[in-house]
Amino acid sequence: MAQGTMEPLIHKASVYLTGSMLSVPASPGDAVDLRLAVDGEIEVVLTVPSRLPFGLGKQREFMLGTLGPQATDFLQPLLEQSAHLRVRIVEIEPAHVRRDGQDRLFISVWGDPMLIVWE
Repeated sequence: MAQGTMEPLIHKASVYLTGSMLSVPASPGDAVDLRLAVDGEIEVVLTVPSRLPFGLGKQREFMLGTLGPQATDFLQPLLEQSAHLRVRIVEIEPAHVRRDGQDRLFISVWGDPMLIVWE
């Protein structure tokens, strides 16, 4: 395996949502960013470009939620070394189709597996 290849590191990780997905213009396939918070959690952030013509206006950021402890433990060292990761929304389950009435969001994370330090 050549160094620098992008491979799936996490196929599907659940995001603990901070609010309702109704107000967020997100779709499967959208790119999101992972940010290491001061408290050690990993935040999942969606950036939406301005809808104004000719690139006018500001892009908006939506903090969607945080990753669980297992995904955080796995990804934290990669984020600390500023590893290049490709993160996409893979599934959105709206509250109205779920028995528990809660929105669910899942992401996938791709990166270079050679950067992972196994302990």
